[in-house]
Amino acid sequence: MPSVQQQACATRIVALVPGWMREIRAEMRAQAPQGLSVPLFRALIFTRVQPGASVSELALHLGVAVPTASVAVEKLVAAGFLESRAAPANRRRRALHLTADGATAVARAMEHTIAVFAGRLQPLDDDALTRILGAFDQLEQALAHPSRPSPP
Repeated sequence: MPSVQQQACATRIVALVPGWMREIRAEMRAQAPQGLSVPLFRALIFTRVQPGASVSELALHLGVAVPTASVAVEKLVAAGFLESRAAPANRRRRALHLTADGATAVARAMEHTIAVFAGRLQPLDDDALTRILGAFDQLEQALAHPSRPSPP
């Protein structure tokens, strides 16, 4: 059974992270290339994080059917943002990779978003930021690789 402190931390994470993610997504979308829909830009961001992912993996991430993800891939390939290559281990599987233009578009959005959030952190002094970074390191270690069984 989780301790009171564990429960309080988990409650704060569950309460705060969705709002932060909405703000991060909004800032990222604000820098998306002109004419690129939100799902298409999300596909680019996913491919940056998961280079070589399959169309099926992209579909799962976007919450759409594989044929819908295939259409998105075709549009991004035609726009010059994405490459769809035969996967080395399975030629029938397609591996998705950003092109230079796709990587630039995602990098521009990331830089913008980081700058916005860095600006919001200006009121904090270096000691506070160092403590926050340490806490993030600990959270990453604790949450990134769930090794403990989930509660029933």
